[in-house]
Amino acid sequence: MNEGLSTDGVDRVRCIHPWCVTEHGATVHPDDEDHRSTGVALTVRGRRAEARGPGEETELELGALRRAGEFETWIVIETGIGASLALTRDGAQLLLRRLRDLIAPDGILGRDGDES
Repeated sequence: MNEGLSTDGVDRVRCIHPWCVTEHGATVHPDDEDHRSTGVALTVRGRRAEARGPGEETELELGALRRAGEFETWIVIETGIGASLALTRDGAQLLLRRLRDLIAPDGILGRDGDES
């Protein structure tokens, strides 16, 4: 029977990233040392790109992730419909700017067809 890994003698360390909620040192497993932010939930109507129809209400979870040993923080978008995406902070800011421009009322994706 697996009794689990002992954390006796492991020092819990305050993280240098103010957004990180990982309890560093709480276990001895290296994957548990990734830096993670608290997830922010957002409910949207969505569907997989290959699907048809009205989609469904789904939860998005947005957060930051920096894996142990990496030097870049990624913005992670996870969905309840089985997809996820990780963008650099610069990439996430570029996506935000481009979406804002594209779906604005005068943007190329801002309206459908003959709407006046």
